[in-house]
Amino acid sequence: MSKKVREGSTDLEESSLYESCYGYKESNSSFRFLLVILVLVLALFSFRIYFTHSFGGVIVSGSSMSKTLYSGEELLMRRVDEKNKAERGDVIVVYVYDYPEFKYEPVSENRKTRYLIKRLIAIEGDKVRCEDGKVEICYAGTDEFVYLDEPYAYYGKNDAFKKSYDFGEYTVQEGEVFFLGDNRSYDGSSVDSRYLEGHSRIDGLYKETDIYGVVPDWAMKYQKVLSWIFFTGESV
Repeated sequence: MSKKVREGSTDLEESSLYESCYGYKESNSSFRFLLVILVLVLALFSFRIYFTHSFGGVIVSGSSMSKTLYSGEELLMRRVDEKNKAERGDVIVVYVYDYPEFKYEPVSENRKTRYLIKRLIAIEGDKVRCEDGKVEICYAGTDEFVYLDEPYAYYGKNDAFKKSYDFGEYTVQEGEVFFLGDNRSYDGSSVDSRYLEGHSRIDGLYKETDIYGVVPDWAMKYQKVLSWIFFTGESV
């Protein structure tokens, strides 16, 4: 009995029907493989379009954001738009090249400042000041100043420069933003919103529309891994 089954099986393998079925399975398997490859390629292409449109890369230059960020670090930046705006407390990248104090810097073209990377402190309608080394803010729609919790702020060893950082009250007007560097020590030399003349805007604060992108917390936390995988950036 078993012999007949084996003989029948052999006859089937040698038949044209077997060859046809085998060829169909082989072609069907190849089609599925090609389909999987096509789906993967489309997925990668779609992700690249999304990533290129939504994110960019920046290289930190200078010490104004230490000890949060250090010069030479490569970071991913989420571009801002109408749906994804910067919020108070965000690390922001600000485009400043069109302002005279940067566009006409007395240095070679490739050394001119085009971007600043800072901490967004206040937005339209807020009031902000710094007394005794402590930044205070009166949020838009309120009447009372409150101390700003800033675990990121660095005032030098033993807070040596804290009392020297004071600045008077600023009222953030329509469409404006107020930002500071995290490094508040003398060595920080942060070009930020404290200065209305010489080092920042000559006739007012920088604009919300100058914000080019936001560096998310996760981009700073996983900086080394993300830099190795994704990074193509420009100095800020």
